[in-house]
Amino acid sequence: MVVTPLDHTADVGFRMEAESLEALFQAALKGLLQVMFLNPPQGGRRRKRVVLEAEDLETLLVRYLNELIYLIQTQGFVPGRARVRVEPQEGGYRLQATLFGEPWQEEFGFQGEVKSATFHGLSVSQEKGRWQAQVILDV
Repeated sequence: MVVTPLDHTADVGFRMEAESLEALFQAALKGLLQVMFLNPPQGGRRRKRVVLEAEDLETLLVRYLNELIYLIQTQGFVPGRARVRVEPQEGGYRLQATLFGEPWQEEFGFQGEVKSATFHGLSVSQEKGRWQAQVILDV
């Protein structure tokens, strides 16, 4: 799994590459944490389940990231890792994730608020057996 920051004039973005769709969504969590924290947790004792549905993978990725942003900034739950399953279903896709995290702590080194994941410059694709995505965050 690879997460690479993107240069963007007003916002923050990153590219991801992974061997599976599930690993791509795990990389999305890692990328978000790299934007938000200097020292994010690597796992955690607490768990939260997330179930999301969307008509396509791009929308599912945006919904997933926005749910993570909500949990972090509103609920004070910082997931350090995720176990993710993405399955096609009639009319789109379904994501089920178990998030492992910790309550918000100063030592995580918060770097600033993220308003949301956006559809600007968004892409999710599979090439030569590997999944790739790009996302821009509104900060």
